[in-house]
Amino acid sequence: MLILLALLSQDPYPLGPDHQEQAGVAKGQVEKFSWKESQVYPGTERDYWIYLPANLDAAREYPVIVFCDGGGVVNPKGQMRGPIVLDNLIHKGEIPPMLGLFINPGNVPPVAGGKGRSTRSYEYDTPDGVYAKFLVDEMLPELAKHAKISPRPEDRAVAGVSSGGICAFSAAWFRPDAFRKVITGIGSFTNIRGGVWFPSAIRKTERKPLRVFLQEGEKDLDNVHGNWPLANHDMAAALAFAGYDHKVAFGVEGHSGKQLGSMLPDVLRWLWRKEEPLPAPVPEVKNDLALSGLVIPGKGWEAVVEDGKFVDAPCADAEGNFYYSDLGAGTGLHKIAPDGTKSVFNAKAVGISGMKFGPDGRLYACVNKEKKVVAIDAKGDVEVLLESIGCNDLVVTHKGHVYVTETGKKQVVLIEAAGKSRVVDVGITAPNGLALSPDHETLAVSDYAGAAAWAFRVETNGDLRGRMPVFPYFDFGPTVESKGDGMTSDVQGRWYVSTQAGVRVYDPNGRPIGLILAPTSAAVTSCALAGDRLYALSQGKIFRRQVNAAGFATKK
Repeated sequence: MLILLALLSQDPYPLGPDHQEQAGVAKGQVEKFSWKESQVYPGTERDYWIYLPANLDAAREYPVIVFCDGGGVVNPKGQMRGPIVLDNLIHKGEIPPMLGLFINPGNVPPVAGGKGRSTRSYEYDTPDGVYAKFLVDEMLPELAKHAKISPRPEDRAVAGVSSGGICAFSAAWFRPDAFRKVITGIGSFTNIRGGVWFPSAIRKTERKPLRVFLQEGEKDLDNVHGNWPLANHDMAAALAFAGYDHKVAFGVEGHSGKQLGSMLPDVLRWLWRKEEPLPAPVPEVKNDLALSGLVIPGKGWEAVVEDGKFVDAPCADAEGNFYYSDLGAGTGLHKIAPDGTKSVFNAKAVGISGMKFGPDGRLYACVNKEKKVVAIDAKGDVEVLLESIGCNDLVVTHKGHVYVTETGKKQVVLIEAAGKSRVVDVGITAPNGLALSPDHETLAVSDYAGAAAWAFRVETNGDLRGRMPVFPYFDFGPTVESKGDGMTSDVQGRWYVSTQAGVRVYDPNGRPIGLILAPTSAAVTSCALAGDRLYALSQGKIFRRQVNAAGFATKK
């Protein structure tokens, strides 16, 4: 009985030798600072600590690890003892020499006689990119005053426990251009401020280049915000589903940093191990039309046009050739063949903001500056279909009906024949891009100023009925992502909407199935499918990638 009691009383997560100061190991320098000049979190004050490794080389660029709730991590008698662990692992060559940035959450100082206010939950639990901006714009520049920081995002890690755990993941999720390594312990992936949506976001977003270590205790919290163990199991399942480089440790503790603290040396070794092949995502379930069945591993974006001024009006023909207009340069219409060969298609057709091929083989186009819609035949002859219209984009049905968005008047116009038109919808805040289903029975219209794109039933006489906002731009989370721009669709009935974050994809009934990440940090303004190539337009550049889908052109 005494032996059993002794075994039960043993600490399941003791600190090891790497948590203790070792003879012969050179100590890094730890210095405390205060930050009272934040523009990202105005009015806040906080302490932070900088760790510089022993034998600092002023000319060397160093990796960096950021710890949320940094005051507890630098404590030499605490659960993590971060600087001591860094000293020992760097000494043994098990991790590269690196810089440490240990940051406390902010607080609004009290007025005389008051208590002040902590901004920890606001900073840490809000699932957005603000804390990452705080790190990039304010804290890393302070660290850079003491040593050179590697510019490679693969050399930067963010770590945290509890609300700090979700904060660490958020920073890397929203800014993978700045941080790509994550340590999250007993992370608050519950509904404190909307973070419960992360598992859905992981499943429905093209895989980001992150390496994630996730720890949780099976006896963690179960309260008004949610169940922490269930939330972390959901996170772990989502990371596996999407094929992330990740590792998971579930232990017996409650809401405590003890397990992660005891594992910190091993976690750092794992985090800075050599690159390995990524695990495969879960295969697409039959008829699920999931993102894993659409994107092709290793087939990312490639730039095909980098010197445009303002590219717009993407479309394709039945042979898979891609066409676009360079509005800014005034150089007319351009063509890119499936093999990448470029040519000028029509140098005289300038000022076009939207175009599609019709069933008669002509190219139908919005000449925005001249406020008219035209049809251009193979010889270059132009027929004016409608004048005095502030047209933006258009589509052409197999019947030859042309639907045009007139953004300024908040309406969709139907052109039935040259000179014959009527308004078929009014009220979308900023109607922009259009796309048709393969059978031309559904018309989709994006809203540049709204929260979703709209679907209509196309009646036999061209009327539009049953308007519904079935394509949400932000299919998870508390934030509305607006600026839905150009649209396209594929032969399987999927819909694609260009947004600030990339190209959002929906199944035939409008269910969000994924986000294909933008090729640059700029918004995607339009997209098109030419054969099995998805094209994305962004400012003056055009990118394309191969996908498991195919576009279609209107036929009789």
